[in-house]
Amino acid sequence: MVKGHGPKGYKQSPEHIEKRRQAMMRYYKDPEWQRWRGETVSRGTTPAQRERIRRLNLGKPVSEEMRGKLRRAALQQWERDGDTLREGIRRVHKGNKYRLGKGHSPETREKIRQARLRQSPQPKKATGIELRLEHEFRKRRLKFEMHKTMFGRFQPDFVFESVKLIVQADGDYWHRQRPGQLEKDARFNEMAASDGWTVWRFAETEITQHSEACGRAVARFVRSH
Repeated sequence: MVKGHGPKGYKQSPEHIEKRRQAMMRYYKDPEWQRWRGETVSRGTTPAQRERIRRLNLGKPVSEEMRGKLRRAALQQWERDGDTLREGIRRVHKGNKYRLGKGHSPETREKIRQARLRQSPQPKKATGIELRLEHEFRKRRLKFEMHKTMFGRFQPDFVFESVKLIVQADGDYWHRQRPGQLEKDARFNEMAASDGWTVWRFAETEITQHSEACGRAVARFVRSH
């Protein structure tokens, strides 16, 4: 027996496997077994109870206002206790190589990034706030590209080539609270400005609460240039 493995058992012939399958089919078709199985399944709960359990598993509908409150509360918690929460996550994952992922050197990360930028189309999925802005732009018949590779490494959310305008949809945490992201955004803004581009950034809260106003502002800029 191989160390770490259980007994392999006997190799069964196709005829024997088919014989066992036919026997099990006769067993399942037995009316007495079907009656017993039906009573067992329905004995625990009534149809009304099963429907109630099903509805509970669906979750509770939450209004947009409540979603905003929950989002702001989570952001405040991360702002207040972010270091403690991150340290707790690190402790939980300590020693678990499958959850921590593989560490790559800066050179390897650069190679992976360059290879990804050469892929066509770019495998990037639009976020919820990006979809809202996309709807507003298409509603106003504006011409743009999404996630176009620029400057050899960046993929802005919306690129209006005709007027050299870049529009970014920034999440409240990822672009306002996450360490290091503000510096990265500033580097991109500087690089784009040096090449003659205008960069607009709309925060998640602005898009969620005033998506139409964001769309009107961009349309006004595009049509006035």
